[in-house]
Amino acid sequence: MPGFTSLQFMRCFHKGIQSARGAAVLNVETKKCVRNPNKSSPLTHLPDYTFMDGRVTPFGANQKKRIVQQRAIAQQIVTLSKEVDFAVERHKRQKAEAEESKRKLLAEKLIPKGHLLLKKK
Repeated sequence: MPGFTSLQFMRCFHKGIQSARGAAVLNVETKKCVRNPNKSSPLTHLPDYTFMDGRVTPFGANQKKRIVQQRAIAQQIVTLSKEVDFAVERHKRQKAEAEESKRKLLAEKLIPKGHLLLKKK
């Protein structure tokens, strides 16, 4: 191939195989893989037909599967974000507790002595 070294060609070819699931699809100008047109478009998200009297069109099999899959992903995102929030709060609380125990330990160790003890009373 003109303009490609063997390593560049192998990288692009390998990348093309991964994205297109077995077919090497490459855009020669940008040396990147071409976007899959079936991933998201009006053809995949809109119904195949509509009723003339305005009734709601039922979901197709793949459309229903995609909606269920997206709901599961959204639920997982919410769960994971709650876990991250909990971990951040727990870390903050543990840090504050460690700081408090360190301060308390230093307060117990550093006791005024001599004339400073007498002045304090």
